[in-house]
Amino acid sequence: MSAIATSPEVNTQNAGASDKLRPEFKIAISVLFASTFTVILNEMLMGVALPTVMADLGITASTGQWLTTAYMLTMAVVIPATGFLTERYSMRTVYTLAMSLFAVGTLVAIIAPGFEVLLIARIIQAVGTAIATPLAFTAVTALVPPSRAGRMMALLTVSVSTAPAFGPAIAGAILSVAGWRWLFVFILPIAVISLAIGNMMIRIPGTSRKTKVDGLSVLLSAIGFASLVYGLASFGEASGGHTIVSPWTALIVGIVVVGMFTARQLSLQKSERALLDMRPFAVRSFAVPALLAVFFMTAATGMMTLMPVILQASYGLTPLQTGLFMLPGGLTITVISVVVGRVYDRLGARPLMVAGALFDAAGLWFLSTLVPGTPIWLLLATYMFIIVGQAFLWTPTYAASLGALNKHLLPHGSAIMNTIQQLSGAAGIAIAFSIMTATSAALISGGEAVQPAMAQGAQQSHLVAFGVVVLGLMVALMMPKTMATGKGPVQIH
Repeated sequence: MSAIATSPEVNTQNAGASDKLRPEFKIAISVLFASTFTVILNEMLMGVALPTVMADLGITASTGQWLTTAYMLTMAVVIPATGFLTERYSMRTVYTLAMSLFAVGTLVAIIAPGFEVLLIARIIQAVGTAIATPLAFTAVTALVPPSRAGRMMALLTVSVSTAPAFGPAIAGAILSVAGWRWLFVFILPIAVISLAIGNMMIRIPGTSRKTKVDGLSVLLSAIGFASLVYGLASFGEASGGHTIVSPWTALIVGIVVVGMFTARQLSLQKSERALLDMRPFAVRSFAVPALLAVFFMTAATGMMTLMPVILQASYGLTPLQTGLFMLPGGLTITVISVVVGRVYDRLGARPLMVAGALFDAAGLWFLSTLVPGTPIWLLLATYMFIIVGQAFLWTPTYAASLGALNKHLLPHGSAIMNTIQQLSGAAGIAIAFSIMTATSAALISGGEAVQPAMAQGAQQSHLVAFGVVVLGLMVALMMPKTMATGKGPVQIH
C-alpha cells in the first residue's frame, strides 16, 4: 500500500497539471529567503564581535554573554507561538510584524549608548527572528508543488545554513576596519529593503482561523523553554561561578514545565485551541526527521561553535583568518544543497539522510584524531567533509518532515522544527564546551600546557559528537523507504 508523502491538503493552490510556481509565490518566497539569511546572519555576527563590544562598553565576560544568551532565550520563548500566529493572521501581516521588529531592534543597536539599551535591542531583534524563520519554512512547504519541494527547500537550507559559515568572515572583515556598530549598519539596509518589498509584494491568499490565545499555554511555554535554553547555555558559565541560577535547577524546572505545557496542548488540541499543536508527532514521516534533527543539529552546532575557538587557541589563527577558514563551508553548502534538493525530488529523504549521517560521522571521527601541528589544509579538508554531510541532512530533514503535514498542522510543524533547532543548538554548545573545559582543566592541573590541553579537550568533544551522529544514523534508517514519481517522493509501507 502506498501513499503520497505530502498530504493532499498541502499545496492545494499548486496542485494540478502544472508544476510551475506562480509569480507572486516566487516573489514571496524570494523575499522570505533573503530575510531568513539576514536574520540568521545577524545572530552569528555578535559571537565574533563580543570581545570588541565588551572592551568598548567596559563590561565583563559574564555580563557580555547576556547579549547572546538573552537572544537565545527570546527565540526559545517566541518560536513555539509562531504556529499560532501564522495560522491566525495572513502571511503578509506576520512577515511585516517580524521584519519591523527586527529592523527596529537593529536601529536601536546602532545608537545604543550602553549595555542595557544594546541588550534590549538584541531582544527586539530576537523576537523578529523567531517569527521570520519558521514563516519561511511554512511558506515553502505550503506554496511549492510537491515535485519541486526538495529544490526549493534546498534553497531555503542555503539561506539557513550558510549564514553561520559566512558570519565569521563578514564580521572579521568589518571589525578589522570599523567598530562593532557597523555590523548592525551593514544589516539594517538589507532588513529595511526586505521589509519594504515584502510588505508590498507578499499577497498570498489564505484563511485565518480566529482562536483565542490560551494565556496559561503562553506562560508555560515562556517559562519552560526559556528555562531549558538558559540551563543548557549556562553550563559553561557555571564553571566560573557566573550563573544567577544553577544550570541543573533551570533544566529541571524547564523539563517539568515543558511537560506541563505539552499536557496542556494535548488537551487543547482536541478543541483546536492549542498554542502549539502536538499532532505532527503522530505522523511517522514527521516524527523520524524531527528526531534525526535533534541528533545532527546538536552535533553540528557544537562543532561549528567550537571550531573558531580551537582555530585561534590551538592553531594560532587570527579572527579574520578564522572567518576565511570557515568561508568555504558556506560555499560548499550552497552547491551541495542545490544538488541534494534535486536528488530529493527523485529519490526521497531516506538515502540522503543515511548518506549524510555517514559523511558527518566519518568526518567527526577523523576530526577527533587531529592534533595541533596538523597541516591546516588537512584540517580544512576534514571540516569540508563534515559540511558535505550536514548539507545532505538539512534539506531532506526539513522537506520530509514538513511535507508530511496537512495545511492546518504545517505552521505548528514548522514551529516544532525551529524549536528543536534552538534547543539542540543550545545543547550542542553546552555539551561541546563542557567536555572541552573539563578535559582541558584536568590536563592543565596535571601539568599540561594550555594549547595542547585545549586541543585534547576539543578532540573529546568531537568524539562525543561522532557518537551523537551515529545515533542519528540509526534514526535515519527508520525513515520510510521512498521511490521517485512525477509528483514527488512516494512512501512505500
